[in-house]
Amino acid sequence: MIEINKVYNEDCMVTMSKIKEQEVNCIITSPPYNLGGDFHTFVNGKRITYGDYNKYKDKLTEEDYQNWQIEVLNECHRILKDDGFMFYNHKNRIVKGSIISPLDWIYKSKFNVYQIIILNLKSTANVDKRRFFPVYELLFILNKSTKIKLNNIECLTDVWEMKKVSRKISGHPATFHINLPIRCINASTQEGDVVYDPFMGSGTTSEACIHINRNFIGSEIDEKYCELIHKRLGKYSEEDISCQKSV
Repeated sequence: MIEINKVYNEDCMVTMSKIKEQEVNCIITSPPYNLGGDFHTFVNGKRITYGDYNKYKDKLTEEDYQNWQIEVLNECHRILKDDGFMFYNHKNRIVKGSIISPLDWIYKSKFNVYQIIILNLKSTANVDKRRFFPVYELLFILNKSTKIKLNNIECLTDVWEMKKVSRKISGHPATFHINLPIRCINASTQEGDVVYDPFMGSGTTSEACIHINRNFIGSEIDEKYCELIHKRLGKYSEEDISCQKSV
């Protein structure tokens, strides 16, 4: 049985299998990007590796990765309410000299692509003088019905300037700024709604929910990052919000 305001230390597919159809109002996440097992930059034309996720090595074949993401998206589609939105942060990747867009697999899922937001990070670790430096990522806004509309209460454009979060601060190699989930939640939910993040990472989505009175459910497969979430959320509540195995 799934409890709200809990993060489950398990594969997101396991968590979602225990969530009823149309049980969550909003989904916000950024999955692993399948970057080959590391985060890197280029210095004088040479690839410099500076770390990876703790246990998950992010190194599937491209076909397996895309099929996995389609599977995750379709299960997200099942648990999302008909009037809900999913916010899916990803980016264009260069594989063997060619761009691969997340749209390649999103269009194969059950979701409708409602809008695409450009996240202007202004800087990048991907310094490679063989091409122009990429400084943005993408936020795909997905929904189930073309009749459902967002509420742009902040009068935002489709280009969001977004601060990067240092690994030294977050303890995680790939963390989006808390302003991202706060904007998404404000535009798509009401107080008391349930927000799910299948790749919780360091717990940014859950902290955003606490700030603006939303409930959350999260999945995080790595115990180390679950410990980060426990420390991060512990300051807001005396209740146990630690990661746990669902039963």
